[in-house]
Amino acid sequence: MTAPLDFDRIDPVYRAWADDYLRLSGFDPSAFLAVAQPAEDEMFFKALLPNFEGDRGIGAFKFVEATMRHYEALRQIVDQSFGGFNEVGSLLDFASGYGRLTRALLQRMPAERIWVSDIYAEAIDWQVRNFGVNGFASVPDPAALAHDGKHDVIFVGSLFSHLPADLFRAWLARLHGMLTPGGVLAFSVHDQSILPSAEAMDESGIRFFPWSESGSLDPAIYGMTYVTEAFVAEAIGDVGPEASPSWRVFHKGLYENQALYVVGGSDRDLSDLSVASPPMGGFERATLLTDGSVEFSGWAIERTPGQTLALAVHVDDRPVRMAEAMDDRPDVQPMFPASPMPPFAWRFRLGRADADTDSAIRLTLRSTSGLETHAFARMPSDPALTYSGWSRRSLPPL
Repeated sequence: MTAPLDFDRIDPVYRAWADDYLRLSGFDPSAFLAVAQPAEDEMFFKALLPNFEGDRGIGAFKFVEATMRHYEALRQIVDQSFGGFNEVGSLLDFASGYGRLTRALLQRMPAERIWVSDIYAEAIDWQVRNFGVNGFASVPDPAALAHDGKHDVIFVGSLFSHLPADLFRAWLARLHGMLTPGGVLAFSVHDQSILPSAEAMDESGIRFFPWSESGSLDPAIYGMTYVTEAFVAEAIGDVGPEASPSWRVFHKGLYENQALYVVGGSDRDLSDLSVASPPMGGFERATLLTDGSVEFSGWAIERTPGQTLALAVHVDDRPVRMAEAMDDRPDVQPMFPASPMPPFAWRFRLGRADADTDSAIRLTLRSTSGLETHAFARMPSDPALTYSGWSRRSLPPL
């Protein structure tokens, strides 16, 4: 039987990196990681963890990093729409799973103002019991959802990227109907740019495949979905009898390739809303040079149109230099179809005077949008070592 993910029992190197990432993002790591993630969390143990060969240290770090991406998108929406989480009366994380976003929200607003819902009723019971938030179970048919509350913010991280056309429209209308007049609904989709190359978009603007990473949900209602902006715009226009609500779309606004849509309640104007995407990047290689120094190299990408990146190198939390940006990386480009800017290579050198054996190396990717991402590695302990690829001490691309 799968054991829960106990953050206190993972490789201490990865735990230190996860703590560092949370601290740099303004969170208390000990509070964020105090509760183990349960073995029943299908999205972690069956979707995320297998990507890293079952390594719980890497998986735990990616759990933190993905949560920060969710949170950063939501923070921008809340800050611009309400002036901060303190001004939000009620926030609903719909299709919340086992509450990774809840861990962040609890450090920004009282538990009594946080609501969670998921089709896995046991996941909601677990969150209510462990986090003290409000919760209600979701159902396959939106018309049968037993919830009459209204919320200022409804966040749907990755549900519409899995729904067939009829449920896409029905859930959009149902959730929009749960907004306060000045509320905002944010949800993500797979846009047509990442539709598998061997497949063609349906003329209706939505393509649904009856399979997903879930091993328990009915594939007829939870599969893999790709949509055009025109399809989503039409669905938004049909949410209610009133005039079409104000809405914005931010391509690549969530994760690497999910578009983020934000739809306003009847009294909410979103024309000035702007949501940036965190930059991404990672370490690839560390090479011992003839003078005894070590050259680190990897790639990075700015994901917000019109912005640029600076790459700051830290050793044991101490700033030491900037990394050098180099040529474009067309081999990395397929990971980011239709990205506004191309990925590029970077490199920097550290001498033994800069870093001790096993020193923690952090590369901070600073975007002119104001967002940051962090990649981590260690100074090689073997002075003759040359390593490349995704070593266990240097994370996969973030």
